[in-house]
Amino acid sequence: MEYKIVDLPEVSIIGKEGLCTEKENIVQNLWQEANSHFDEVAALGMKEADGSYVGLWGAMSDENRTFKPWTNHFSRGLYLAGIETYKDSIAPEGWTKWIMPARKYLVVEVNSDSYGEIFTNVINQLIPDIGMKLAGAVCDFTEPATGQSKLFFPVE
Repeated sequence: MEYKIVDLPEVSIIGKEGLCTEKENIVQNLWQEANSHFDEVAALGMKEADGSYVGLWGAMSDENRTFKPWTNHFSRGLYLAGIETYKDSIAPEGWTKWIMPARKYLVVEVNSDSYGEIFTNVINQLIPDIGMKLAGAVCDFTEPATGQSKLFFPVE
């Protein structure tokens, strides 16, 4: 499996937040809500030189918002479906802003067909095999210009 290790500075995200559980995974609902009201935050999105947005994040955190891994075998935690924004941006009413801490991440490309398998393999095999450990909640990232999706695993 191809991967890279990157040091990422703090990342600010404004999005729609909700609690996912084993019985109710609301990720798709959060994305539908964020997408249907995107015009409310479009001007806040960080952009590349070509005018495309830097990224869309499915940011994750434990329920205390300390960016620790989800609990209950990675089935329970907070999810924020949103757009990367500037640190000084203010979330409009009905939106939530998170600032993910600067961290080292193991990054792998993923698609909807391979998401679960890749997630499990990275957690159970790749991270231990390279002598690292999971240091926080895993996040989804999509580059709007290419549509490429990636998983960001905080490692140490």
